[in-house]
Amino acid sequence: MQSHPEAAEDVQEKRAELTQAWSSLVQRANERKNRLGDSHDLQRFLTDFRDLMSWMNGIRGLVSSEELAKDVTGAEALLERHQEHRTEIDARAGTVQAFEQFGQQLLDRGHYAGPEIREKLAELEQERATLEKAWVTRRMMLDQCLELQLFNRDCEQAETWMAAREAFLASDEKGDSLDSVEALIKKHEDFDKAINVQEEKIAALQSFADQLTSADHYAKSDIGQRRDEVLDRWRRLKAQMIEKRSKLGESQNLQQFSRDADDIEAWISEKLQTAMDESYKDPTNIQSKHQKHQAFEGELQANADRIRAVVDTGKALISRGACAGSEDAVQVRLPLSIIWTHRLIWGFHV
Repeated sequence: MQSHPEAAEDVQEKRAELTQAWSSLVQRANERKNRLGDSHDLQRFLTDFRDLMSWMNGIRGLVSSEELAKDVTGAEALLERHQEHRTEIDARAGTVQAFEQFGQQLLDRGHYAGPEIREKLAELEQERATLEKAWVTRRMMLDQCLELQLFNRDCEQAETWMAAREAFLASDEKGDSLDSVEALIKKHEDFDKAINVQEEKIAALQSFADQLTSADHYAKSDIGQRRDEVLDRWRRLKAQMIEKRSKLGESQNLQQFSRDADDIEAWISEKLQTAMDESYKDPTNIQSKHQKHQAFEGELQANADRIRAVVDTGKALISRGACAGSEDAVQVRLPLSIIWTHRLIWGFHV
């Protein structure tokens, strides 16, 4: 412009045009840089979104499994594995939070893909809520599965215990002597003590079953049926126990009668020897002999009640039908004892 004053106006015009073009280029370059940056942020956001959605879908598939255990050990293993999923979910919480913060930053600065970003954030939030719900639902199912297996284990233990006692109660063994009967009674008394201890376990089992059914357990129908079966078997067992104890008591009475009858018959046989003694025909020491006979008569009178008690016991056993098939033997021994007693008294008085 200084060297060519005549063209100053054209030069000025060209310079202004050039400056404007440069400014426009720089502005467009900056705008493109910003758009590329926004596009980069969007692609990074979308990549993180896809990764998180893929992970959530995968973990939701795991926590939504319908697999259930068939024993306590398996149920505990499933619960442990489910808790591992919880640990993994919690470990990803920071990543999800960072993703949400990043998306909110893009929205705050007016990103050109704002509607899409909002949509993805909402979708991720919904998926996360679904995952949480699936985990909680599965945890409740696994807790109920463990409770069911614990209940089944308690039922199996109770049934095994009852089966062992049922075998004893079903036995027809009543003892063939007083000692053997008393041994059986002692065994039954030990069984009775065990019954009292087991009673608490059965009551706890019933309470546990009632608790599960009232809590709307998914297997409440099966639980109620199993509970009723165990309780019915338990009632039958106790009824059998009472019946068995009664039979053993009658057997004890029968064996006691048999022993007492043996003792009395042996005593009568011994005393008959004395009663039939003919030494009284010899008048020598008649005073001493008379005194001995008086003592002998006193002994007879002293044992009369014992003999009568044994006879009455035998009659009572027969009348109650408690002779366990030995009524004929008892019937024979009763008159035999009476006859021997009469012989003894008769022989003495002769």
